[in-house]
Amino acid sequence: MTQWLKLLNDQQRKLIFGNEQSTDPATAYDKKRAVHAGVKGDSVPADQVQTVWQREMEQSLPAPEDACVYINIPFCQSKCTYCGFFKNLADPAKIADYTTALIEEIAQTSSSPMIDQTRIRAVYIGGGTPGTLNAAQIAQLLTAINRHLPLANDCEITFETRTHDLGGDKLQACIEHGVNRFSLGVQSFDTRSRRSIGRIDSGSAVINNIQRMLALKQASVSIDLIFGLPHQSIDTYLEDIVIADQLGVDGMALYQLNVFEGGRMDKSISAGRSIAVPKTAEQFHYHQAAYNLLTDMGYHQLSMSHWVQGTLDRSIYNRFSKLGKIIHAFGAGAGGRTGHYRYFVHPSVVAYLEKINQGNKPLMGMTEKIQMTTLHDFISGQIDGGKLRFDIARKRFNIDLKQIYAPLLASWEQRGLAAAGERTLRLLPAGQFWYVNMNQALLDILEIILTNGAYELPQERVAAQG
Repeated sequence: MTQWLKLLNDQQRKLIFGNEQSTDPATAYDKKRAVHAGVKGDSVPADQVQTVWQREMEQSLPAPEDACVYINIPFCQSKCTYCGFFKNLADPAKIADYTTALIEEIAQTSSSPMIDQTRIRAVYIGGGTPGTLNAAQIAQLLTAINRHLPLANDCEITFETRTHDLGGDKLQACIEHGVNRFSLGVQSFDTRSRRSIGRIDSGSAVINNIQRMLALKQASVSIDLIFGLPHQSIDTYLEDIVIADQLGVDGMALYQLNVFEGGRMDKSISAGRSIAVPKTAEQFHYHQAAYNLLTDMGYHQLSMSHWVQGTLDRSIYNRFSKLGKIIHAFGAGAGGRTGHYRYFVHPSVVAYLEKINQGNKPLMGMTEKIQMTTLHDFISGQIDGGKLRFDIARKRFNIDLKQIYAPLLASWEQRGLAAAGERTLRLLPAGQFWYVNMNQALLDILEIILTNGAYELPQERVAAQG
């Protein structure tokens, strides 16, 4: 069951095991391998994409399935220096045309069995910055969502934005039309750090806006914080967490800064226009300090990045996306899943509008799910929750993951990253920092076994900080 070890060359072994001789968890791996763990499937030929899509949409489900919806708003008021997802600066005329087309896209596909026979447990309106829509457009979009999509009674509807973009009229439009969760890209309350990454508001302005939202008591409020920012020490990062706690937010998602190779921040640092940011090994200590603080405060984890206190912030979309649930995707640049395929909506707003006007789903492409997708989704969903249940995998998939992974688990245990019991692998606090690499390693091993070593291990360029 461990013959896969013999199929690895030195480079592959290092990607999977990391630095095996290191006794310091901060250097267990060199750096982050990917934004999200995963294995790509085979692409559907371009001339077959629409046919395959139509066939999938007409598939009847044997029973109603839980699903979620992702809606992309690909506009921003400004470009943050760290962002790898920026597409378009906000333009009122383009946004008006886009909103009309987006509502049409939702209406065009809503009656298909693949959508109609699911129960949508979460809607996530992300981007980009959804707050670039005006109040009337927000109301129109939410009205279309409620009219055309089979929302479950307890559907969590999230509106993601920056506090700067959500004035009183927009906030009211969200509340009046069903938004019950706000996800705010705060990143930091420290004004100096915020300005260094291109954020507009001061820390005090962000605090005032969050207080205004919380005072309504109409929706849960979750914020994103990033560690490893320019001008950010561990102490100022912990102060961000303390401020969020004192404000009374319902949840906070803590993310490691990714410096995309060749991106705006990477180029600025390389040219000496920006100060260097903490390297990956230094980021580890930010993570551990935050883990200790939040644990001491009584917070608990919904995932490896998301901390909550109380029960209002359920973060259903994020959890479902890791579990491999069906995702109905709408809007330029959105990505979704059917029962058998992953699909990607064209990122160009111009191309998107043309396809919608032609009455077609504006797909950029589709990939067929691989042979072990269901097992991969199980593993990724489990690891995102900080564990891996060997007993459930054995019962559901007839596979002994504990035996297959034995050499890797022994290495992780020796280095303080994980603890393996009879039924469950648990990620220790040190391992939680490296969970994406560890998750990817588990998937890699299965693919190496399946392909008898022909599988090429993925490595994205997302950690240019070193």
